[in-house]
Amino acid sequence: MIIMFEVLSQLESWHWLSLGILLLLGEVLGAGGFLLGIGIGALCVALMMTILPGLSWQAQLMWFGILSIVSTLVYWKRFRAINQATDQPLLNNRAARLVGRKVELLEAVVNGKGKVQIEDALWTVLSDEDIDSGKAVEIVGVDGMSLKVRPL
Repeated sequence: MIIMFEVLSQLESWHWLSLGILLLLGEVLGAGGFLLGIGIGALCVALMMTILPGLSWQAQLMWFGILSIVSTLVYWKRFRAINQATDQPLLNNRAARLVGRKVELLEAVVNGKGKVQIEDALWTVLSDEDIDSGKAVEIVGVDGMSLKVRPL
């Protein structure tokens, strides 16, 4: 136990710098943001140790914990949404990508339901009015995996 305290009392800024770089390299390998805040916390403590070289090991560990938590929270609150932004938000929502498309009814809309074929898939369509088979409709919305249509 005494050896551990001796090792901790000899912590220098390059130790924190090495830890921070190691954690950020781990983040590059795909930790999904988990190691980012901890790595930034270690780098901040390295900077503090450069400015205040006499900082006790207890204060170093305290600041490491605080700065790691704060930088992780900032990442999750501010920057995570930016990282998940996409120029194709409907990429995995096949039904929503069909909105605005004009197609012919394969089966008439009766009592609010009918069918269309788009490429290799049959889709259930919903409409407030009955529409005959073969008529052109426009897809105006999505309800789950059903398409809302209006006659043209």
